[in-house]
Amino acid sequence: MGLLNSFTSGRVAGDGYLKPVKRNLPDLVVTEPSLRRAASILQKLANRFRDANFRISVACGDDGYTRKALGDEEGRLKRSVFETDIWSPGRPTLVFIDEVAIGLSIYEQTVEKEMVDLDGQYLPVKEARKIKPGLWNKKTGKFYRRSLQRVPSKRLCLRVYSPHPRVSWAYTWTEGKVSLLRQFDDIIAFLVDRAKSLVLEIKEADLHAAEERARWEAERAEAVSRHERSLIIQAREESRKKLLNIIEAWGHEKRLQEFFDEISTRSLDMDSEARAKLLTKVHEAKSLLASPDSIDALVSWEAPPPKPT
Repeated sequence: MGLLNSFTSGRVAGDGYLKPVKRNLPDLVVTEPSLRRAASILQKLANRFRDANFRISVACGDDGYTRKALGDEEGRLKRSVFETDIWSPGRPTLVFIDEVAIGLSIYEQTVEKEMVDLDGQYLPVKEARKIKPGLWNKKTGKFYRRSLQRVPSKRLCLRVYSPHPRVSWAYTWTEGKVSLLRQFDDIIAFLVDRAKSLVLEIKEADLHAAEERARWEAERAEAVSRHERSLIIQAREESRKKLLNIIEAWGHEKRLQEFFDEISTRSLDMDSEARAKLLTKVHEAKSLLASPDSIDALVSWEAPPPKPT
């Protein structure tokens, strides 16, 4: 109850729903006229749970619980198309029943009403007639267009849900002829019974998640193994190509050396002047076709990794 100022000190949506700047607040999605009653209901519900040795609290930031966002809620919270941004707390409000957490949200129901745009402000037709009794007066010639819109009804709803990400479940109590306070016995009995089956669903979901995790890790390990194998095969192929290039270069160098040796041998039968000119050309040719030493190339060659099994 001491946090009500935090609700009213923030912004207000066009249809009256409060949008506090602070987010570490109880899960109350209401208008200001319904705020105190909604907080009182949550407080009294917490007292009833405390009497049954259960507790209500706002979740811690690192406990893994998530709040189920409010949607249309079977039409109970369907709002005007111009008001789609609903405030939500940063952390869910939870009741712990035998260590099983169940999320709680109290919100104000909307109803469809006939509204009229009165000087830029939408008001219910009944209220607008009180402000300006002469609406639709044929003599003055004024005409006010009516339209059906969703507006807050001051009737509160209690929505309970599973805050566990792997288990999806929700249920809502609505105030009609009976207030939420008069439904407390049914609410508490329902939640105590639901907690017994919910704990089994959570365990089954956790087991399924663990199996999925193990399957994912196995598939990931297999993918990593395939990737590493492909890298080894690629490295061996590149090493093989480099070695073949070294061998090919060595063979080419050997053929050139044999060619020049053959020329030098034949030059022995030539006169000294002609032989000197020929040997000069041999020397120039060798310089032109000079290539890295094959032994140095083999020394710098990197041996491939072992062949994968």
